[in-house]
Amino acid sequence: MILNSLVLENIRSYSHEEVEFPRGITLFEGDTGSGKSSILMAIEFALFGLGSQKAESLLAKKADDGYATLEFTVDDQKYEIKRALKRKSTGVGQDAKNCHIKTNDEKEPLAPSELKQRILQILKFNEPGDARSESRIFRYAVFTPQEEMKKVLGDAKARLETIRRAFRIEDYAIASTNAKDIAASIKLQMKYLEGRFSDTAQLKEENKASGDLVAEINVTMSQLDGKLKDLESKKLIVDKKLTELRKQNLEKVKLEGTKKNLEGKICDDKLTIESTLENIMNEKKEIKDIKKNLDKLSKIKNPTTKTSAQIKKEIEGFQKINDELVKSNTISKELSSSITKLEKKVSGKNKKDIQKETISKEKALELTMEKFTEIGKERDSLIKQKTKYETNIENLQAEIDKFVKLGTKCPVCEQKITIEHLKDLEGERKTKLDELSAELKKIVTNALLKNEHLRNKLNESEKLETEISENKLMIPQIEEFEEKSKEFDKIETKIKELNAQNKIPKEEFKYESDDPVEYLSALKDALVEYENSVATIEDTKKTQEKTLKLISKYQNDLTSLRTDITNNNKEITSIKKQLLLFANIDDEIKYTEKEFENNNEDITKASSLRASSKQNLINEGKNISINKKKITESQKLEKERAKFLEYFEWLTEFFIPITSQIEKQVLLSILQSFNETYHRWYSILVEDPTKESRIDEDFTPIINQDGYEQEIAYLSGGEKTSIALAYRLTLNSLIRKETDSLKSNLLILDEPTDGFSKNQLGKIRELLDELKSEQIVLVSHEKELETYVDNIFQISRENGISKISKMN
Repeated sequence: MILNSLVLENIRSYSHEEVEFPRGITLFEGDTGSGKSSILMAIEFALFGLGSQKAESLLAKKADDGYATLEFTVDDQKYEIKRALKRKSTGVGQDAKNCHIKTNDEKEPLAPSELKQRILQILKFNEPGDARSESRIFRYAVFTPQEEMKKVLGDAKARLETIRRAFRIEDYAIASTNAKDIAASIKLQMKYLEGRFSDTAQLKEENKASGDLVAEINVTMSQLDGKLKDLESKKLIVDKKLTELRKQNLEKVKLEGTKKNLEGKICDDKLTIESTLENIMNEKKEIKDIKKNLDKLSKIKNPTTKTSAQIKKEIEGFQKINDELVKSNTISKELSSSITKLEKKVSGKNKKDIQKETISKEKALELTMEKFTEIGKERDSLIKQKTKYETNIENLQAEIDKFVKLGTKCPVCEQKITIEHLKDLEGERKTKLDELSAELKKIVTNALLKNEHLRNKLNESEKLETEISENKLMIPQIEEFEEKSKEFDKIETKIKELNAQNKIPKEEFKYESDDPVEYLSALKDALVEYENSVATIEDTKKTQEKTLKLISKYQNDLTSLRTDITNNNKEITSIKKQLLLFANIDDEIKYTEKEFENNNEDITKASSLRASSKQNLINEGKNISINKKKITESQKLEKERAKFLEYFEWLTEFFIPITSQIEKQVLLSILQSFNETYHRWYSILVEDPTKESRIDEDFTPIINQDGYEQEIAYLSGGEKTSIALAYRLTLNSLIRKETDSLKSNLLILDEPTDGFSKNQLGKIRELLDELKSEQIVLVSHEKELETYVDNIFQISRENGISKISKMN
């Protein structure tokens, strides 16, 4: 893996920066807090996401969104990955809509968790893709943050787990565990097969007994078939007799139904005669009422020669005049009120005078602000002088205090001097201190005067701004007063014209009202009443004619109903004579139905017994077939169990033990290489000949001094850093050599020399040459490292914003 470039947007202290990573050894240097480690944090964030970091700590405090875009190369293939952050009301989180990976200029949007899984695949890191955990292999072998550098020496369990994953040693344990799981499953399957074995001899005996029972059932079924044949013949004879009796009974029921219908019709006809007589009386009364209504309607007269449409048009015309009057009067009142208010505000002032006065005051304001700026600059200059004098006074006071502490020692060379000489030195500085204090007092007095002048100018400018604002507001009010006065005169003229048009038209129709709309509405209502009466007279005459025809129809219906009653009574007498022939039919049907029912019960019993025998025959046949299958299946299961036993013995006696031995040998081989490489780095970094270091079977660094083990916690800061760095360099070297995970020759070191002596710093060049890495990225504040690297980037921070500059 090789880093190509990084783009930062609102990441920690960076606003927007782009940096291209060259090959060779690159140093990022700068003061503490300038933003060096932020670059490395951004690289890790782009590759693996937040991990254990908080999104709030990565996004710039004043920004709502930001991103990191990293371009890198793996196996000669370029990739670009982008991760973005977004601030919401609930907090800061990754912006899933603005994350992607680009391969061969083809961009693929992915969710944050999917991005991490893709990167682990590209780098061939044997790690889980949990979005909330950092990459341990990357942290141990490629980049460890400054504050976690020495943690490599602790947490033995996590360290060993990472080493096992990095070198894929855990594959053997996984294979062994999987084999044990398979063996357990095979064992369960064997027990399951054993439980399904059957006694073959017993099954054959059961089949012989079932065959004897089948022969007995066949004899019984033959006897039942003969009995069923006789019962079915008898059933046909009884059924034929019962059908004939039911046919006769149906004829009887039909006659009774006809008789009942005729009796009901006679009753209905009598009720209809009564209803018809009542209808005739009602219709005659209706004729009488119609005549009275016609007399009343004929007395209504036409009130006008105009049509309803003409009257309606006149009403609409007068309504428009009324609406215009109401609208105009409202506008007149509003204008009158506004004119009165505006007249009070403008107080007879002239627009041109106001504009002239405003221009004069704006010029005065401009001069005042120029003077305000000039005094402000003078005041700021005095404040800078004040700070400078205060610093000089503090330095002189510190020197005087130092003289008192040193006694008769020279503050420069610390050699003994005479008391008189010491007093001369002290007196000389006190005199200078008094001069500086007097000068400082003058500066403070002048600064206070300048502040007073600034306040006066500020008050003067505020007063002018207020007066200018009031004048500018006055001009539109004067214009509005003049405009509304003209509008008021126009609307008053319009009101007079509308009142002249609003007069009642001459008409013979009498109605007391001065309102033209009200008068015409009453005239229209009278016309509508007349037109309705004419239409009603015509409809009433038609109704009268229909009623007379209806009375005639009712009278014809009465004659027809009386004839029907006479004919129906004759037919009922004839039906009664026919019903006497079927007097005993019900008893005959009951006797025959009982006989038919008894015969059916005998058939059902015989059929049930035969069906039961047949089912027994089928069941026994099935039992014979099932037992034959069981015998065959049992023999098959015995063979299958024997096959599973072979698998079980191979896994438990050969595969699992040999896998465990291979794992131990591989781990031992890696440990040996680890120890050799670690000892080489340790010997370069640690010069103390009394201390030796090795790696134990848990891959933990052990320190021996004069034959005794020494705990790492008691080592100096520089020694701890040296051991941690040696351990990390060993991991990086071996992972590149032993696995495909890091073919990149990439190494990132964050403050690798923390606590180093000058002598140790001098060996960094030897260490970097030994690494033989294609790309090494160093982050440090040590200036001595500049001579050991190929490329230097200077990181500075101004006004809270970090900047990156390439120095060579």
